[in-house]
Amino acid sequence: MASGTDTLNKKILKYKARISRIISICKFFRSKYISLANKSRETEKLLEERSKALTESVYRLGRINSELDDEMETAKRIQDGLMPKELPEAVNLRAAAIYIPAGKVGGDLYDIIITPRQKIAILIFDVSGHGIPAALITAMAKMLFANNIEKSDSPAEVFREVNKSLCHFVKTEQYLTAFLGVIDPIKNLMTYSRAGHVPPLVYNTKTSTVTKLDTKGFFIGHSALLNIAEYWDSKVQLAPEDKILFYTDGLTEGCSDEGRMYGTERLRDALMSFGPLDIKLLLDKIVEDQEVFRNGTPLRDDFTLLCVELKDSEYLLKDSGFTREDEPSILLVYSFNDIEKACAIILKELDKCGYGDKTIKQFRICIFEMLTNALIHGNKNDSARQVVVFYKITQVSASISVIDEGDGFDYNNIPDPLSHENRLKDHGRGVFLMRHYFDEVLFNVKGNRVLGRKYHGGK
Repeated sequence: MASGTDTLNKKILKYKARISRIISICKFFRSKYISLANKSRETEKLLEERSKALTESVYRLGRINSELDDEMETAKRIQDGLMPKELPEAVNLRAAAIYIPAGKVGGDLYDIIITPRQKIAILIFDVSGHGIPAALITAMAKMLFANNIEKSDSPAEVFREVNKSLCHFVKTEQYLTAFLGVIDPIKNLMTYSRAGHVPPLVYNTKTSTVTKLDTKGFFIGHSALLNIAEYWDSKVQLAPEDKILFYTDGLTEGCSDEGRMYGTERLRDALMSFGPLDIKLLLDKIVEDQEVFRNGTPLRDDFTLLCVELKDSEYLLKDSGFTREDEPSILLVYSFNDIEKACAIILKELDKCGYGDKTIKQFRICIFEMLTNALIHGNKNDSARQVVVFYKITQVSASISVIDEGDGFDYNNIPDPLSHENRLKDHGRGVFLMRHYFDEVLFNVKGNRVLGRKYHGGK
């Protein structure tokens, strides 16, 4: 009996031990579960916080990108504003240009400026790099070039002054390359200088040949080169119908899908092929040729093309009363707004050559009458027509010739404005005043050109 009871007790103790171990294991797993649950809640909380922080970061990044896009768009509009919307009307020269951007903002710029001496300054430059820094340097450089071109007809001198200013104001590693040519529209002579820029190409229509305008010159704006930078002027005699192609290296550095660059030789061949075309079509054809060569490969850099075509200055001079040897200066007048500007330029030359106040006032009256008659009676107030003014001021004599595009008039049959019956009529007064104040007044056969001449110390 005792033996049976002992056996039962042993079994009970054994089961109790098992139950105790099971309870212990359950407590262990329960504690682990609680620990994991706590960690899970902490993890969820951390994930929630991180997710919120990430969302805020994405929002801030989006806002920054949006602001950067706005700034880039503003920089692009500023750069677009720097590009000439219309190239200025110039005597004896036609021009066309194309700008092909590779991104939103680049560093290319071109300009044609009619100088106070009525020469034609043709500028093209390329700032290293891209984006807002390049756009800012482009804007500063344009103003510096414009200011110095007004002061000097020497491209090398302009480069020296712009280089000094940029090195003073811009303390970065960026720089620019540039080419500046100043054309005398009477002599068809271009004085030019190159500041590390790719040399322009000249297409001669008569010989169907292409030449390169190459000369030495340093980059502009790199402060490390300030003390050694040198620039030189060169000259080239141009012929009627010559075409000059200015460009930036983004054109020749465009690559094919095989990695080959378009290159200067292919550009030269393209100019040889398309040279006889009108300058606008010529530029379109060169751009098309480069696009075919790239075969869809994206541009690595933006590029600019500018082409100018010279006309025959002898044709301009033949009815002006001047010869090429006289080397007269020239002005264009299209409207009454241009009269004061023309008067100021010519009168300033009279003052420099020592003409007295009385003569200068008389000359002003005559210029005003000549230009007013040319605009109203000659060109019939048509602003599409031009009045060409030639003038030559020396210490011996002052001569001015005004030619309009009208049909002319009978200058031998001009009514006397002093007679009683003509006093209220609006004609004859200008010619009367010119003949009174000038020492000589000469008309061409057609009657659409009048030349007045005043000798120093004359009547």
